[in-house]
Amino acid sequence: MNKYRALLLGAASLLLTAGYAAEQQRDVTLHGVIFTKVHTNADGLHIGQIDTETVVGGRACRAGWLHLYPDGTPAAFTAAQEIVLPRVTIPAGTWVEQNPAGIVTVCAFPTDTLVQGHLCRGTGGPKGVQVAFYPDGALRQFFLANPATIDGVPCDTSLTRGAVELYENGRLKSCRLSQALERDGRKLRKGARITFSPDGQIRS
Repeated sequence: MNKYRALLLGAASLLLTAGYAAEQQRDVTLHGVIFTKVHTNADGLHIGQIDTETVVGGRACRAGWLHLYPDGTPAAFTAAQEIVLPRVTIPAGTWVEQNPAGIVTVCAFPTDTLVQGHLCRGTGGPKGVQVAFYPDGALRQFFLANPATIDGVPCDTSLTRGAVELYENGRLKSCRLSQALERDGRKLRKGARITFSPDGQIRS
């Protein structure tokens, strides 16, 4: 599986664990959260469903799937309310994944959403088209809602090879060309995937 397909299916993999440390339980409370059903995988991750909006670790989680780290920190959930972060505002209805420190790493927006000047494709839910962030909140990887030019490069929207990657400073790292491009003395065909160095030179 290439990394672009993995980005699309990343959150869904949390639902399909290889084994269980315990059988599924119903109507239990873990870390103050009332689950209608839940199981704990071999890594201690609690994967379950809640039937009412619940605030966990400062995050308002919508009824539905909720994943908790062993210490009770939310690992993945659907945001019940807007989450305002220094570099991005996450709309309600977004599927959110966090690391154990509570830093948002991945989102699946419910609709196409403008983030740091880029219109990111959104479909929502654990299996939705996902957007990845650096630890400081800078946009890292996403799929464009429409073809767009980034740093003078025409980037495509394909969901198979069309993920756009940025450096932490916002410069283009990689994309699939939506049009032919002539740059640095090279002629690149439409549909080619190209990678740039941090200073904007073509690597491949």
